[in-house]
Amino acid sequence: MSKNVRIVKGTVVAEGSFSESELLVGRYTSRRAFELWRAQLPSLAFLTDLPLLESLGLINVKVADPGALAEVGTLRSLFLNEFRSAAGWDFLADLTQVEELHILNTRGALVLPDLRRLDHLTTFRIWGCKGLSDISFLIDVPHLEEVALVDTALTPDDLLPLLQKPSVAYLSSSFARRREADLFDEYLDRYGKTADREAAS
Repeated sequence: MSKNVRIVKGTVVAEGSFSESELLVGRYTSRRAFELWRAQLPSLAFLTDLPLLESLGLINVKVADPGALAEVGTLRSLFLNEFRSAAGWDFLADLTQVEELHILNTRGALVLPDLRRLDHLTTFRIWGCKGLSDISFLIDVPHLEEVALVDTALTPDDLLPLLQKPSVAYLSSSFARRREADLFDEYLDRYGKTADREAAS
């Protein structure tokens, strides 16, 4: 058994130099949650051989072509932390099966494709992506309910289209200036939104 692949609290965790075949063995293929750490991969096509894969984390992973994620029909939650792709971010527009999408700690400008085809997406969260200054890609996501945009370049006024979106019930963000934070709180009240789901329960 490889020391680079193990099960941690029910999640299959693969780190560094692991082979795809190591993940495609019986004790792992029956699992629903996977995390890949500190790896460089040509593609993610091998994930299509994990029949129950629902939750995937890619942490400090570089992938030449992540397009195969669209073929993982069981995928519901995708967590990308310090993720890099030579092919850019356009692959996200094809993840029509995903319900939750999390993007953390990207460097440089973050320009995402229009996500309107993601008709199962209800939760979208971004943290630590100071290169994000435009949210137009989210405006036409049909069933979006919960959004977090924390530590970005966005202002309260940039968030108005989401505040005005009827399907969005929860919207949280952070701002460097107290004046902007207060303005955002005013907007939440004005448009009947809640900062997070826990506060509403």
